Amino acid sequence: MNQKRKMWIWLLIPFLYGALSFVLAWIIPPLVAQIVFGAFWLWVGMQFARLSGSSIKNFVWGNSLWLISFLLFLWQFVLLNDENRIMGIAVVSQNYMLSFVLSGAWIYRMFDPSIIQTTPIMILAYIVMFMVFAIGFVWGKIKKKTKIERV
Repeated sequence: MNQKRKMWIWLLIPFLYGALSFVLAWIIPPLVAQIVFGAFWLWVGMQFARLSGSSIKNFVWGNSLWLISFLLFLWQFVLLNDENRIMGIAVVSQNYMLSFVLSGAWIYRMFDPSIIQTTPIMILAYIVMFMVFAIGFVWGKIKKKTKIERV
């Protein structure tokens, strides 16, 4: 399998996890799933950093589905009211970051423990997902650079 195809598969895994998360929650505790998926997403960021070509293009490519999903989420849950929401788009837009929703809830509870609102939690989950990928990307770039310098 060529490199580009592998990368696209890695980018689609969050959708798959999100679609199966309600089944997986019965099998894998959410905290364990969060840690495992966080480590996986960090690794994916590192893999995109190691690709040849423009770092900016690789970073944007690695976050392309994240950005599309995040924009769809904002459109459906921030800009539209409940009556105008398109359920198919609303559901799909939530699937991509679902593996990070637990960390989004933890961060939200630190700032407002009294009332739980799901939209800010989901936005925080998207931000955490982006940050994990970005950290992995930077880490991968550092490792790639030190590997080149050693040679």
